[in-house]
Amino acid sequence: MAKKPFINKHGFVEYPFLHDTRKGKNWWFFNLLEDYLKRRARQKHGHEYTRDHMDEDMMQFLAETNLKFYVLIPSGMGMEFKLIGKYETPELIHLEEPVAFITETFGGGKFKCNIYHKGTFAGTENYKAHGDPKWTEIEDDNPIG
Repeated sequence: MAKKPFINKHGFVEYPFLHDTRKGKNWWFFNLLEDYLKRRARQKHGHEYTRDHMDEDMMQFLAETNLKFYVLIPSGMGMEFKLIGKYETPELIHLEEPVAFITETFGGGKFKCNIYHKGTFAGTENYKAHGDPKWTEIEDDNPIG
């Protein structure tokens, strides 16, 4: 998995990828797609693939992806997932921080974001936002992406 921001021992947020200019913006798309990109690069270039192969591939198909946001609701010993948002990736490509968007749009709670490439599941990431919930469940017209 790609590295995520974390709180260091002094209580400050650190961004371990800032030295990498490719992750200066839209780092969360790299997190969502990293495993999918590795599989595609391995199929296309063999085991000698590089990070540049993955980046190039992502830029070619990123506009063809879509995102679904789910809220995680405790249910007995497990979790229930309610669909609360569907977006084409170009609508959200400008976002630098997904948690701020989630908090503003859906309020507080635990959320899951899935990304799909032409109907194929490509990745997932969980987020936690603080505040009062303001999401509403929507109907899923296409359960495979």
